[in-house]
Amino acid sequence: MKIAVFSCAGLGDCLLTLILSQNLSLRGDEVVTFHPFMSQLQSWFPHLPLRSFPPNLSEFDRFFIFYEKSGPMSEVLKTCLSQYRDKTTVLNPIATPNTDYPYWEEGGFDGNRTFADNLVNFCQAKLGIEGAVKSNGIAIPEGLQPRKYLKRVVLHPTSSRPGKNWPRVKFLKLADKLSQKGYEPVFIVSPAERAQWPEAPLFTTLDEMARFVGESGYMIGNDSGIGHLASCLGVPTVSLFKNERTAHFWRPAFALGEICLPQGWLPNLKGLRWRDKYWHWGLSVSQVFRTFEKFCILSDQASGFSALREENIVSRP
Repeated sequence: MKIAVFSCAGLGDCLLTLILSQNLSLRGDEVVTFHPFMSQLQSWFPHLPLRSFPPNLSEFDRFFIFYEKSGPMSEVLKTCLSQYRDKTTVLNPIATPNTDYPYWEEGGFDGNRTFADNLVNFCQAKLGIEGAVKSNGIAIPEGLQPRKYLKRVVLHPTSSRPGKNWPRVKFLKLADKLSQKGYEPVFIVSPAERAQWPEAPLFTTLDEMARFVGESGYMIGNDSGIGHLASCLGVPTVSLFKNERTAHFWRPAFALGEICLPQGWLPNLKGLRWRDKYWHWGLSVSQVFRTFEKFCILSDQASGFSALREENIVSRP
């Protein structure tokens, strides 16, 4: 069977979506994953074709669409629902205990477990794939040495939405603390974001950036795709989240990782959402640094590159 899988637009979105693609491929299906820019990393996924939009829908027998309201995805969704509804599954990746969101019932995702684990469970429970794996098919490119520079700490201070970002001044203070302890902090941002982060090196390609992350010792950053990239390359991650529900669902989950949450003293009154808006007030530099130091000890004791092993099987809940 030839299957088209349509990912949401983010880097992390696609790295997670590829768990579904990988399991379908291991089952014996011919799978093509569509994403705006991930074809730039095609060499990292040698057995999983990655394409950009627009697709030729007529060449596929089955469609999996991760729900998103962007232009290209909206067109694909509209066409598939009107012309190929019996061949189409729409998955809404949302961290909520509510079941009244569009297409929630098709995936039935559990907000109390990571999205990565949810996808493995979906493959097992909904698609009947026994022994589904928490792997997205990533392969180490030639010449890359995982965690070659153990003292290098990637700091990712941006994300898809400003409301998820820890403040710049706190990231700079964290970098100072890391330097004082003998680490080598390096900020990573997109070329368009370097105007606000001139400290960051310029990477001319996504491949170049991914190699840099893969050879780093650790990663600390906002809820974003770089955390998932680091995790699936076996780089231990510390991720900063504004609330517990989002953290449980979206935390990087390929390899060992830790999360940092703001202190609970900020109220989240209905209609005001102070905790969501001002969460960074409750997350101090000292708290993040202490979490990182403790996590370093644990990750060194349990070192391994779990994302690169197909034996990393998630059991049924």
